[in-house]
Amino acid sequence: MTRVLAKELIQNLNQPVEVKGWLNNIRAIGKVNFLILRDRSGLIQVVIQDKQEFQKVAHLQPGSILTIRGQALASNAELGVEIVQPSITVEVPIHEVPPVEYYKPEMSNDLEFILDHRPIALRNRKLQAVFVIQASIVHAYRLFMHDTVKAVEYLAPCLIGASSEGGAEFFSVDYFGHTATLAQSSQLYKQIMVGVNERVFALMPFFRAENSNTPRHLTEGKQFEFEMGFFTHWHEVLDIQENCIKFIIKYLKQHCAEEIATLGGSIIKAPEEVRFPRLTFAEAQELFFQRTGVDERHEPDLSPAAERELCRYALEKYQTDLLFVIDWKTAKRPFYAYPKEDQPELTNTFDLLCAGTEITSGGQRRHTYASMLEGILSKGMDPNNFEDYLSIFKYGMPPHAGFGMGLERLTMTILGLKNIREASLFPSDPKRIAGNRIKAHIFFGGENIRNEIIRLLKQQESDYQHLVHNGTTPQGTGIKALILKGKTSKKNFQVNIPSTCKLDMKAVADLVGEKCEFEAPEVIKERFGLIIGGIPPFGHLLNLDTYYDERIRAIGKPIFSCGLPTESIAVPSNDLIKIVQPKFGQFTKVE
Repeated sequence: MTRVLAKELIQNLNQPVEVKGWLNNIRAIGKVNFLILRDRSGLIQVVIQDKQEFQKVAHLQPGSILTIRGQALASNAELGVEIVQPSITVEVPIHEVPPVEYYKPEMSNDLEFILDHRPIALRNRKLQAVFVIQASIVHAYRLFMHDTVKAVEYLAPCLIGASSEGGAEFFSVDYFGHTATLAQSSQLYKQIMVGVNERVFALMPFFRAENSNTPRHLTEGKQFEFEMGFFTHWHEVLDIQENCIKFIIKYLKQHCAEEIATLGGSIIKAPEEVRFPRLTFAEAQELFFQRTGVDERHEPDLSPAAERELCRYALEKYQTDLLFVIDWKTAKRPFYAYPKEDQPELTNTFDLLCAGTEITSGGQRRHTYASMLEGILSKGMDPNNFEDYLSIFKYGMPPHAGFGMGLERLTMTILGLKNIREASLFPSDPKRIAGNRIKAHIFFGGENIRNEIIRLLKQQESDYQHLVHNGTTPQGTGIKALILKGKTSKKNFQVNIPSTCKLDMKAVADLVGEKCEFEAPEVIKERFGLIIGGIPPFGHLLNLDTYYDERIRAIGKPIFSCGLPTESIAVPSNDLIKIVQPKFGQFTKVE
């Protein structure tokens, strides 16, 4: 008998069928019991009335491999089809309880716990749907580039001899006694390939040694690359970028409707008939100021809050979630960015914002040898490290432009996920390598944490005082250390504010990218061995992302609990900040 998949059962009603898959869960009701089998196409409900058949699976755990033969019948249940009169063969029995309840529609665990058990958690239907959709994004991109743009795919190296973008945020590798780096992008190679095939594209890994723990950064990911030579106006690359996104969204709606429904039924809005609005960087800053009253018009970059507000504007006025920001400052762009001929302090470059997040950077490149040499030197880099790259400009390169678009960030924004790690199969970040947690030295319990804080202060040769006060708070401006929990991700954060201030939860949500609430005292005690009133502003000792309000900088010598509610530390704020190295933000109100 030929195996039938879950999605094929509807075509085999009232016929004997054989199905294979993983035991997802069992509902034992009494005379009639229900088994849910999972295969690559979906779920299958099996109705078991025979006691002997039920005993074969009654004590098995999810993940057991089963072969089941029976009759396929129409059903009023959610799946629409069920198998009755089953004959069950247990191919691989599993008796160990899985570490995560992946077989449930929703896993209640926080993201960090799910990542700790990623290989098993990926069996959850929602997680599975994310990566089916991601695979379709890749396929749609290739279809669009190959069939519509007529570009040629290339495969670039990941090990290179020098940083591809400049700067210090790259990983060094010992290459037989020589120093190599992991590529931050394939930018240089796609420009080389423009000199070969004019229009080229790729999906390439990138590696960035950026110690960033935000919800939208990874140290390793995949990036869509595109580059084109010859154009009438450099904005033609924006047209291709826009049409590419619209093609991907249309493709997902046609081919991934089931997976989209599993994730809640909605993705970003990118109507085919609506042109993405295009604002200059100066216009974007002015618009943000007019809409919010927050003046960032002299900043060199857009803040996350500005990106979110600009996308709200695009959705309100144009009913699209996407918006281009063009003409960025030369100082904020890579060495190869083409300076505007009439305004050399600006460049012919763009970012594409989507649903509050930047998903693409691109623009026109320098295309003559003299100009490229000038760009390299302007960024303080050594032209000798770019000999192969520079050679293409000696032998003729047309005006060209392109873009890079992160796959994981694109997936996150299309699906409305809260954290980019949800869109990476095995994410790498400063705390993980390919999903595996880097073993941090985490301290548990008030006394252990107090001892470590004092050790760090002594190592820093800081002028501190260790105060014992039997519950009476010492005089002075203190720091309140608060442990919060993301309402969506369930991830813990530590935020620290002056004791004279009140926490602004809305500002915190803008800072961390999701709404938060206070973690329960009993969870804090169980997870960190601390009680309320004894939490120190040393979140890194608890392996937590740690945020300080800007007002803390102005406190000369703050006082704070050091792990026990009856003991405090007073230390110069500069020393405290140097040891903890927190992220700063503005998230308080004066009480």
